[in-house]
Amino acid sequence: MDGAIFSFNNIFVNTDKLSFTAWQRFAMYEFGMGLPGKLSPQFANLTPEQGLTLVLKHFNANPDASEKAAMITEWQKMLSEETDNLSENDQFPGIKRLLLNLYDHYVKIAVLDTNGNVQNILKQVGLNNYVDSIISYHDDENPYSVVINQLNLNGAACIGIGTTANEIANIHEINAIAIGIGDATQLANADYQVVQVGDLRYPMLQKIWEDKH
Repeated sequence: MDGAIFSFNNIFVNTDKLSFTAWQRFAMYEFGMGLPGKLSPQFANLTPEQGLTLVLKHFNANPDASEKAAMITEWQKMLSEETDNLSENDQFPGIKRLLLNLYDHYVKIAVLDTNGNVQNILKQVGLNNYVDSIISYHDDENPYSVVINQLNLNGAACIGIGTTANEIANIHEINAIAIGIGDATQLANADYQVVQVGDLRYPMLQKIWEDKH
């Protein structure tokens, strides 16, 4: 096993919570009223565009394309401000141990960056020194494919870790072993699935990879 490619969402920190808090601030700024906490699950694992669509629907607003772009920029600014408040206490339990074990076994660790703020978050929570590469990509690309091309890795020699069905499909597309973290129903196509990142261990991942080869 030469590489481990991580999605960022809800693996290192609770990104759903960060994102929704920023949307609540945005709603207060833009519409003078916050979003009720009960809406939080609806915002899980959404792109900025999808999140904005929900907010606009909630307030029955219909801005034009340029206004939407400005709104997303404003939300991203608020999201960045939220990340500045993070500390090592916000790490998900077990993620540092997993990164250390992969690092100690000379496995290249890459993390996908969806919003341009992953490096800052990893620094804030004290995990930046355990990651080899942070990879940005375009929405129309398979991010896992971008990683193996940029780092000159063979997909079959890697594992990919994701939290959505789409990410699992993208991992399989590069012939890597797909590890799912989260709801078992949504991640049914993963080669191995756990509820939370703290359930993962390096020997387990190595064995799964070996068994597939």
